[in-house]
Parts: sequence; C-alpha cells; structure tokens
Amino acid sequence: MRVRVLGQLTVTAADGTVLPAGELPRRARQVLAVLAARHGRIQSKDALADAVWGTDLPGNHVAALEHYVSVVRRRLQPGDPASACFIVTQGGGYFFDTGRAALDLAELRQQVRDLDALPQDGPERLSRQEEILELARELPFPEDPYAEWADAARTEVQIAAVSARLALAGAALGRDPNRALRLAQEAIELNPFLERAYRMAMEGAAALDRRDDALRFFERCRRVLHDELGVAPSADLLELQRRVLADRRPIDAATTASSAPMKRRLPERFLGRVSELRVLVEPHQPRVVHIVGPSGAGKSAFLAELSRHLVGRVGVGSAGSSVGVHRLAWLRQALVRLGADREACAVADAAEPDRPLGRAELELIGSALTGPEPVVLAVDDASDLDATSVAELSWLSGNCPGLHLVVAYCYPSEIVRRPLAGLGTPVVLRLEPLTAEELAPLGDETLVERTGGIPALVAVADRPRVVALGVAMQTARARTRWMPDPAWEILRLCAVLGDMGTDDLVRLTAYPAGEVLAAIDHLVHAHLLGERGDGLAGHRATLIRDAVAGQVSGASSRYLRELMASS
Repeated sequence: MRVRVLGQLTVTAADGTVLPAGELPRRARQVLAVLAARHGRIQSKDALADAVWGTDLPGNHVAALEHYVSVVRRRLQPGDPASACFIVTQGGGYFFDTGRAALDLAELRQQVRDLDALPQDGPERLSRQEEILELARELPFPEDPYAEWADAARTEVQIAAVSARLALAGAALGRDPNRALRLAQEAIELNPFLERAYRMAMEGAAALDRRDDALRFFERCRRVLHDELGVAPSADLLELQRRVLADRRPIDAATTASSAPMKRRLPERFLGRVSELRVLVEPHQPRVVHIVGPSGAGKSAFLAELSRHLVGRVGVGSAGSSVGVHRLAWLRQALVRLGADREACAVADAAEPDRPLGRAELELIGSALTGPEPVVLAVDDASDLDATSVAELSWLSGNCPGLHLVVAYCYPSEIVRRPLAGLGTPVVLRLEPLTAEELAPLGDETLVERTGGIPALVAVADRPRVVALGVAMQTARARTRWMPDPAWEILRLCAVLGDMGTDDLVRLTAYPAGEVLAAIDHLVHAHLLGERGDGLAGHRATLIRDAVAGQVSGASSRYLRELMASS
C-alpha cells in the first residue's frame, strides 16, 4: 500500500488499485494527514485531537478520534485485522507505520537525509536531487493550507523543492539553459525572497540571449528585497546586473538627436513610456526630473529601462531601504552600478546619520559622477530623503558638469514640506496607465479591461489568478493608504454593486456629499475608478474589482444588493 500526501491525498493498494481516500469524512482525512505529517512518532489521543479540532474539541474527543481512526481502517484496509493496519495503536495513542504502508513524505525526508553523505559535485547527488524534485512537485496537505500542524512539513518540503531546483538549475546552465531558467523561475515562485534563485534566473536568461528578461528578474528581486525585507541586493547580484547591462546597446544617438519621432526600440514586453524616455535620453535633457505615479505605476521599471538605454551611464539607488538604516545606502548602490572606484563607495559607506559629507568627500564622489558623457543619478522611493542627503544631492547637481538627477516617488503632495522639495520641480513626469495601443503588442484585447493599464497588474495578468488578485489587492491598498475614510468603502461598494452614482454612494456610505466627492476625485486620480459619460463611477480594472469583492462576505453582498434594489 502507498499513501501520497504531496499534493491531493491518494491511497493505492499493492496491486495499483486506487482506494477511496477522497471519500473519507473530512475529519477522518485530517486524522490521516496529521499522522502522516508526524509519521513514525506516537501521537497521544489528546495531541492528535488538538491538531485536528484545535480549540473546537467535541464533547468526547477521545471517542470521536477513535471513531475516525476506525473509519480510516475500515475504508482503506477492509477485512484486515487491526494488527495489519498502517495506523498502529500503541502507548495510548496512534502512529503511522511506514513499514506497513509506503509514504511519499517519508521517502522525501529520507532522500534529503541521504544527500549529506553524497559528494557535493558528484553525479549521484544530482541524481538524488532529481528524485527529490519528482517527489516534491507539489506541497503537502493542500486541503489544510492554514493548519498549524501542517506548517512544519510544508516548509520542509518547500525548502527541499527549492534546493533541488537550484542545484539542478546550476548543473543545467551550461548545457540546457532553458531548463535552468525554468527551474529557477519555479524556485522563485516557491520562495520569492531567495536571491540565489534570481541570480540563477538571470544567468539562464542571459545564456539564452534574453537580457531584458534577466534585467526584469533583477528588478523583481530588488523590489521584493526592498519592500518585504528592507535590504538591497548583494554586491554580487549588482555586478551580474552590470554585466548584463554592458551587453545591451543604447538607443541610437542619431535617432534621438533627430527631430523625427523616435523609433520604438523598447525591449520585448516593456511597453509605452516612449515620450518620458525621450525626455531623459535626448540631448539637453533637464538637470532635475521628478518621476511620479501611484504604487504599481512602473516607476522602478522605468528607471531600470532607462538604465538599459543609457548603458553604464545610469546609477539607480533606492532610498526607501536606507531610511533609518544607512543614510547613503542608496548612493552606494548607484555608485556601484556606475562602476565607481572603492574610495567613492567607501565615502558613502562611512556616512553618519547626523554628519554631512565634507567638501573633500563630496568632491571625491563628484569625480565618480563626472565623465566624458552625461551621467544620470536616479533615486527611487526618494520622498523620505533627509535634509542632509538632499543638500548633498543639490551640491553634486550644481558642481558636477553633465550630472542629471532623477527622483521617483508616488505623488508631488508627498514631498510638500519635506526636504526633497528643496531640489525644485522643474520637470515632473507622471506615469499614466498604459493605453490600449501600448498594450496591443501583447495581443490580448482584454488586458485594458482586466488591468486598467496599471503596469503592476499587466505584469501579472497571465500569472495564476491567486497571484494576480494578490497583486491587485496590494495595489489597491497601497494607492488608498493616504486617502480619506470613504475611499475604501466606495471601492468596496463599486466592487459589489457595479458602477454607481454619487447620490447612491452618499446614501450607502452615510458620509457627507463633500467627503464622498473628494474621495471619488482621489480614486479617479489614482486610476482606481473611472467615470462614464452619464456620471457613474466604477472600477477601471476588473482584477482590482474582483480582489476587493473577494473580501466582502456573501451576507454583506446580498444585503447591499437588497438595499440598492429597495431604493
């Protein structure tokens, strides 16, 4: 007999007959799953009941547990005596005996233990990783994704699956880069915080001459590390990005200098932003440019694309991860990407929170930012830059010929009464949603409706729906975080009831008309709502609509529809 818990629960007899494990009662399946997760260890009846029922223990949990164990034995091993069953009664409890029934989770654990005895670079180790990968195609216990008893086993399998994929990706890089890239992408989906997986994906994409994809993997890694962990990519990953960038050709100077419209030379799947890029790549570009747009508008991707056009002449640093941690970490990132020498980087490393850089230190950094061609110093998430850093930026801008500053953040209102406003705002480029024409190369006429042209949603529109909805919800939350109270309630009502007029929103939210109108203005400005010619407002992106609607219970939805119908 064989029991499979990696993926959907499946039990097969010795002759290959599939037994009716899926027809077991829900609690019986949970009893079997808990014993499988803790195979080989006796589980007391109290411990097993706590895992299965948690705080909702039945009145006589011991009797209930014994009943479900009996059900499992009768359904899966009918006619066998208790002494032959793989669920063994012992010591006042139960345990899963892998000597009587093979268990895929037990086999996986043994395969992982066996790795320790194999040579690091030997073929036997790679063969074992292939076996682990085959076993760990799916995580265990999908029927109980939030059960605490399943957490340890799920994490254990996930680690084994990621490690196997990366080991096999590294081995395949030289002979089969397609497989290396695919395995690295699968590892990223399982663990999006592992820099090694992004490195492997970048190397695989570069080996396939897909440098744009390699750079997108870098940007995704940078964003995840910054947003979720508050750290920057390692120097090794930055160096790999520089090597990939060095293989790309810049925009043809003759084309940009011409008065004729710029030909589209954007890499595959980077869409739009042609006008904005022209401002920064043509001769006589402004000395200071502000790139603004709500969360998910593609500001970081725009800066990365600018780097791909002006190869070796753009240094991008993220200020968000350095606030309160290391004052000039963003400057060091930018200097590294520009290939600055160690002395200039050391100045940024040694910067103290409350001490401005001296003139000699600024001149040393300035020398790294001055060359035969113009250089762009770009600061992502720049709104929280402190006054000292802004003053240093201003000095560099005024004293380094050919240096251009680009700062990116969400809204101009973010920097009112903040130090960054001291740089001035001579040119502000707002990143609008992508248009139907800009999305046309992707060949999907539903993209505009589904994503509203929001780049963050376009990037995940074809990913599994749970991923797309997760990004949609994150985008909606980030864009409404600063808005007045009615904003989220309006998004919620429009998600459940469809396009709505101001009068109905005032009635259903119970907020004054002025507050509701102000919230609608904010939501339209943030590209979350769109307005129809008849005055009704509704969601621009069906992904955001569906994500928000998914947070509303069925009871609330029915009540709101009945309330709307009664008006």
